[in-house]
Amino acid sequence: MADNLSNQVLEDDEPLFDAADVAIYLDEKLVKYFNGNDMVSISWTTDNVTLDIDAQGSGTAVRNHDGRGTITLHLNRASDTWQDIMGYGVSTGYHKINISTPYESVYAGKALLTKNPDINVGGQAQTVDAAFSCINISLEGNKNK
Repeated sequence: MADNLSNQVLEDDEPLFDAADVAIYLDEKLVKYFNGNDMVSISWTTDNVTLDIDAQGSGTAVRNHDGRGTITLHLNRASDTWQDIMGYGVSTGYHKINISTPYESVYAGKALLTKNPDINVGGQAQTVDAAFSCINISLEGNKNK
């Protein structure tokens, strides 16, 4: 009985995360060679719902249909992806970004490189954070139950 209880506790724990299970694609090309522990950051510009309260305390909730945001790829400058990005330049050309993790899928079909990224040069790994402004970033669950 004690063995069953200890097995149950292990089954209820957080599963082991493996960054190798994450796949990031830029224009359908696999992104590789990141800057240490960070691979990608995703940030939405606006809230999904806003709440306006008038002077007398009456509230109105408004659903927002604005899915804009920023997807930042945290790359080592030796990455082939960084070489590709330098070839894009700051332009009006749209790019597709597709991210799949064991927990979620993120997709942006219209991403723009709006400025040249900051480049970090020093005694450690040479890094660059390429931020793409996205018209709409979709998020879906991906966890197997």
